[in-house]
Amino acid sequence: MINPKNQLDSINQLTKSKGWKVIDEVMKEEIVSSAMAIADNPNMTLDEINFRRGSIWAARRWLELPERLSAKLESDIALLKK
Repeated sequence: MINPKNQLDSINQLTKSKGWKVIDEVMKEEIVSSAMAIADNPNMTLDEINFRRGSIWAARRWLELPERLSAKLESDIALLKK
């Protein structure tokens, strides 16, 4: 198992990579697209609206994952130093 410091370094490398920037951009475009689909279709069923809202929420949470994971790993590292 990789130690928390190495995991944190890996997460930091990921978020600074060109690949992550591409993923971030594409996901943000998908979020806007889902939101616009809700706004542009007045006949959308409540189930479809809720599905799209859920997909927007999931995409946002996925984009926030490196930040949340970094915070957890920083806490783990601080606890290991004590």
